[in-house]
Amino acid sequence: MAGKALEREWRFIDTGASDGFTNMSIDEAMLHAHEKGMTPPTLRVYGWTPPALSVGYFQSITKDVDEQKCLENGIHVVRRKTGGRSVLHKDELTYSVVASGGCGFPRDLVGSYRAISQGLIAAYRILGLKVHLAPHRGNHSAAACFNASSFSDLTCQGRKIAGSAQFRRGDVLLQHGSLPISLDARLFFSVLRFTSISSREKAMAVFGQRATCITEMLGRSVSLLELKEALFQGFQEDFGIRFYVDTLSSYEVNLGRLLAAEKYSNSAWLSSG
Repeated sequence: MAGKALEREWRFIDTGASDGFTNMSIDEAMLHAHEKGMTPPTLRVYGWTPPALSVGYFQSITKDVDEQKCLENGIHVVRRKTGGRSVLHKDELTYSVVASGGCGFPRDLVGSYRAISQGLIAAYRILGLKVHLAPHRGNHSAAACFNASSFSDLTCQGRKIAGSAQFRRGDVLLQHGSLPISLDARLFFSVLRFTSISSREKAMAVFGQRATCITEMLGRSVSLLELKEALFQGFQEDFGIRFYVDTLSSYEVNLGRLLAAEKYSNSAWLSSG
């Protein structure tokens, strides 16, 4: 981000853990608020309770997700506003960034992805991990997000350690992503649909080779607080900005509640986006 006329003061918001419908609604409400000029660029961090399986905007739940297995395991299913494939949100920290070209952020898709990736890379470096942007290795038939790579993903020792997805409307962007502390591959693949047991086992084996998490790479456990602090410091240092800690505006809270009730928990949105 060096050399760019980036707005120097950003919000940092920690909304804690919420259900999947609330989390996706807040992200969209933040997008609307920034689009209206009501809020500055923002980095939000959050968790999920109960665990949730998020599916991409264009993904087929009927084809890819075993909703009965999700119900049996207490896992909510939610559709994201962004694209990509299924992600199990359990032991992780999720981030979202809302920004725009008007505040000095890159206006093109690849440039904005790369800018946010550099902030994430700086955060991982603070934790003690050397992380890189992944070479693109698409697999659009994979139901699991971490079984495919895109130019927005980050790798550690050649394995995917973070995935992100972005939605753009005009000059404004919403990007959010999953930063897994640990992975529960067996649970993840048990709630996805496969044509056979062997195809499930094969996909899970590929996942084990391609995906990793912070705990595995560091060889120690990491607390949510440590990860949040690394993001706070990493983005400030790489972007050359100053965060101020804030809460959601009343507009974002009220719109988020409306979106959760009328959109994200609505069966029509869940089934077809």
